[in-house]
Amino acid sequence: MRRGSHDSRGSSTPTAEKPSLVRKDVEHRTWEEQHQAVTEELRRIYSEVVEPMETAYRYDSFRGTEFFGEFLCCRTPLILFVGPFSAGKTTFINYLLGGDYLWTGPEPTTNKFTCIFHGAEEGQISGQVLASHAALPFRGLQRYGNEFLEGFAGHQVPSDLLKSVTLVDSPGILETAESHRRSYNYIEVMRWFADRSDLIFVMFDPTKLDAGKELRTVFQTALKGNESRIRIILNKADTVGQHELMKVHGALFWNLSNLITTSEPPRVYVSSFWDKPYRPD
Repeated sequence: MRRGSHDSRGSSTPTAEKPSLVRKDVEHRTWEEQHQAVTEELRRIYSEVVEPMETAYRYDSFRGTEFFGEFLCCRTPLILFVGPFSAGKTTFINYLLGGDYLWTGPEPTTNKFTCIFHGAEEGQISGQVLASHAALPFRGLQRYGNEFLEGFAGHQVPSDLLKSVTLVDSPGILETAESHRRSYNYIEVMRWFADRSDLIFVMFDPTKLDAGKELRTVFQTALKGNESRIRIILNKADTVGQHELMKVHGALFWNLSNLITTSEPPRVYVSSFWDKPYRPD
């Protein structure tokens, strides 16, 4: 029974053909249009084939939420920024966006997970709204409770870059976690974001290279299994002299060798990511 079906009286009932996506349909489109077309086709397959199976076999009992559905809700790649306090994560994001959209300062300023995505006008969105919106990929964060959601926020920015990616700024990693306990499980939340991120930037300040307990736990638990997506950045490189920078690079490389279990040594990108001219001296 391919094109139609015949009943006992001999009449023919046509069967509607499901739409399919082939190469000729998208090869003439822009990258953004191709991405949208492929994603929409994946959503169709998920809703018609996978989701009924998840519902029938209570898959949410194992994962807490529809795991594949969360991925398909994310319309753009997710980039996660991780690192100690004052490593320049938020400043780097402002540099990428081309404006001072997020607050920065000499003291630690990011105390919550912040998702930065595209919007026609700049504005803030609460964590409760983000985690309850069916069209956004953050419903799985509800499992971490209201204490986490109060420390979770969204920031929409009218930047062209954010039409292609979504950025996530994370709270700074604490050097002495015992004396600064968080109100939620920071490592589990970091693991949730890491598993769903397409790229993870781990940033370091040349003056803060000590591998404390929380940093070790982040690498050994939250980021474990995602090593191929990690990019190590030694930021603020022009705040030290060239000779001192070589020593700092070697010290960071040595510290990371005990934290990242990969067959190849990690590559460290060295620069100073902000809107000021680079000062090599």
